[in-house]
Amino acid sequence: MTTADLSLPNYAGRLTDSMLREAMEDGDGFATFECESEEAFLEAAHEYGVVMPHRDADARGVTRLRDMPGIGPERGVGLTKKVLMPHTDRPAAKTPPRVLLLWCRSGGTDGGEATVLRGTDVVGRLNELDPSALKAFCAPDAAIFRTGSDEMVSPIFRMRHGVLDEVRLRFDPFVYFAADAARAMPSLERALTEAERVFSLTPGKGYALRNDLWFHGRRAYSGDREMSRIMIAGEHPVG
Repeated sequence: MTTADLSLPNYAGRLTDSMLREAMEDGDGFATFECESEEAFLEAAHEYGVVMPHRDADARGVTRLRDMPGIGPERGVGLTKKVLMPHTDRPAAKTPPRVLLLWCRSGGTDGGEATVLRGTDVVGRLNELDPSALKAFCAPDAAIFRTGSDEMVSPIFRMRHGVLDEVRLRFDPFVYFAADAARAMPSLERALTEAERVFSLTPGKGYALRNDLWFHGRRAYSGDREMSRIMIAGEHPVG
């Protein structure tokens, strides 16, 4: 039996496909874990669901998130040492990845803490701070997300019968917010700050989350921090 790691939120022990199913399908969509190697990391991902390709991934579908000077702003701040604001992955895609796995290969010298935010927590806090802001970010045309040939006009918070059904968010030069949403941005930024959970990852530790229900980000860092990321379209049917 794995001893609970009290430094990590929602710690679920060793990464396996069954652990992922329980956390992503039966739990709240977020868990931290340990994994002994990148091969085991990839194996668990394949056993659980369909690995999605990505522009920056290798042939296996694994993206190394590390500082890559000189790549240009169009490749995103995820490949720099800068702060990565709360976001969801591939919001411009019609069908974004459902689950993300991130695993720490090496830690930085300073900073680099992971941040995660449950979408329902952000919605609740934003409604307390400014109900009109929440309405603006729930509008069908709250944002236009563009990446390459993909474009999606979407709310930040898609609600269905008063329940949060999906979140999409990105802060980069290729995202355009509607006028009401742009004016309400300070309220959203405050809600994001007040809803975040912050934790450090050491080599061999990682986290999994539902990309449609949670935001994630990263503090700025120094040193040679490197993460491996896998995007999963959805779980394999059981049985």
